[in-house]
Amino acid sequence: MQETRMIRIYPDPILRRRASPARPGTPETEAAIAALRAEFDPERALGLAGPQVGHPLRVVMVNLSDDEAPRVLLNPEIVERSPELEVDTEACLSLPGLEAELARAAWVRVRAQDEGGRDVLLELEGLDARLLQHEVDHLDGILFIDHLPTRERRELLRRYREVRESSAPGSSSRERGGSRPAL
Repeated sequence: MQETRMIRIYPDPILRRRASPARPGTPETEAAIAALRAEFDPERALGLAGPQVGHPLRVVMVNLSDDEAPRVLLNPEIVERSPELEVDTEACLSLPGLEAELARAAWVRVRAQDEGGRDVLLELEGLDARLLQHEVDHLDGILFIDHLPTRERRELLRRYREVRESSAPGSSSRERGGSRPAL
């Protein structure tokens, strides 16, 4: 029996749409937060964005290294980023089975709101900075593969399509291999 999932998988068009601002306390924003909480699994991923669970709102859930529990951020915006880049491997629940190395800013300053609408300013580095860049990209309709050189992106997508086409419904294969959770 095939497991029903709420996480949207490429090429679902919602993944390519720019998300609308989230308004704290509205039914739409609360529904997006509830969907993120229902699907978020820190064993599988460090972050999840509204569009990935079918809600085109600027809301993310992230598991930052200094936090005791995952947190929700509304309307996150990168207001500053370092010129220094770090190259590391990224993967995404919306592109199961794919991963690639790409460069991202080594640190970022992010302005957002918490669930209650209070302003939050985060200064992040390393994996946490990469995570927020990845999730903000989702809110802008950008996938990690879009940062790759054209040839590498095409090859990854070719392999992705082959795997998706050859996977039978109800397959017991894992969505993503690898040594650490997707972003």
